[in-house]
Amino acid sequence: MKDTGMLTDRRTPGWHRLVRRLVLVLGILTLCLGLLAPEFRGQLLFSGGVLLLIGWFLQPLSRHYRTIAVVFLNTVLLLLVIEFLATATLATVNVRFVRDLLESVMGRPSKLVDHYLALPYYTDQEWSQQYWSELLQALRKDYYPYVIWRSPGFKGELLNIDAHGRRMTPDATCSPDALRVYVFGGSSTWGWGAPDWGTVPAYLQQQLSRQHAEPVCVVNYGENAFVSTQNVVQLLLLLDAGDVPDAVVFLDGVNDVLAASQNRVPLVHQNFEEIAALFEEPDPPLLTWVRDLHTVTLLQTLVRESGLAATAGSSAIGPGPDDLADAVARTYLNNYRIVSALAGSYGFRYYFFLQPYILAGDKVLTPEEQDMPTGLNWVFNLDATVVDLFADTYSRIEAGRPEHEHLYSLTGVFDEEPRQVWLDTWGHTTPVGNERIAAAISTVVDLR
Repeated sequence: MKDTGMLTDRRTPGWHRLVRRLVLVLGILTLCLGLLAPEFRGQLLFSGGVLLLIGWFLQPLSRHYRTIAVVFLNTVLLLLVIEFLATATLATVNVRFVRDLLESVMGRPSKLVDHYLALPYYTDQEWSQQYWSELLQALRKDYYPYVIWRSPGFKGELLNIDAHGRRMTPDATCSPDALRVYVFGGSSTWGWGAPDWGTVPAYLQQQLSRQHAEPVCVVNYGENAFVSTQNVVQLLLLLDAGDVPDAVVFLDGVNDVLAASQNRVPLVHQNFEEIAALFEEPDPPLLTWVRDLHTVTLLQTLVRESGLAATAGSSAIGPGPDDLADAVARTYLNNYRIVSALAGSYGFRYYFFLQPYILAGDKVLTPEEQDMPTGLNWVFNLDATVVDLFADTYSRIEAGRPEHEHLYSLTGVFDEEPRQVWLDTWGHTTPVGNERIAAAISTVVDLR
């Protein structure tokens, strides 16, 4: 009787047997590493087991090597074709978020910027195309201690950021004897939608300079997506470094509500889950590679667009609307008290201004502004819950004004303004709106 096992082994090419043995040895080594490295034990033991199984079955499979190789190669080629088609589709099809991201990276106006450029205010400005092009280039963020991110330096014709992440304030006279006013806030303070000369701090610089004989230095510490807590931490960092201003102005409110709505909990910054994921246990490299494929991205986006999957965060478990509004308002007012204590210790003046918001106040909205609460839901997620959260939070903060001497509400600053000032439902305003806000602030800020 012939030894069929020996016959099979002799018919198997020598290099096939070598590969099989190498796979078995690699599997055993991986299992041993798994026992010696507890932090990677699960992944290594799983990988070692898979390698042993592959090595065990390579012997009988080697007889069908040619067939297996052809099938494998065809599968790889098919996946490459699908990936190429997915990449091409993402570059041409109007798919929300994915298209915006690709176009931003490639330097072309995104769908959101198309919205801004179509607004009547910007169609009348010769500089609008240049400005929005520079903004897309300047949106990159760098890590910054304690506050998590700040803008890196950027130099353009209409938009300039220094090495410390601060938007330029034209005509600021920052000599040693100048009166220094530091303005903190989110993207509305930073100047989203405005050239350097059209931000709230820039207009405040002009107005305060006219009111005082001494030189005035207004510094823009606004940053995109910052909540009031991040701004208080930024102030703490400056004071810790010995940089004590004559006065500080906080222009907050919108981002506090948006961050709470996004995460369904107070006391968090925006994009909490995405940033937290950077510090948590990473996924296995193979899973990360699969997730980065354009094919997977396209499928996920199409599912989200079709409505088959719930929007991220929509089913998050958290406090009810009333409790959340209470918590956001309490956090905002607690930040006021912290700054008040710092002002008493360091000897600077402080002013808190509750930001205006498109759904607050009695402004008669233009047709373009009326469409924003619904027309921009695709990116701003302004559903009924968010609208109620804004109203409830703002009412609670305004109710605390009698006990907080330096707290002012700007919700009615546009009540008599017939022109369009709102850009979106994130609290951004045109330079015209920024000038009105700065004028209201300048009537309160006292540097004498």
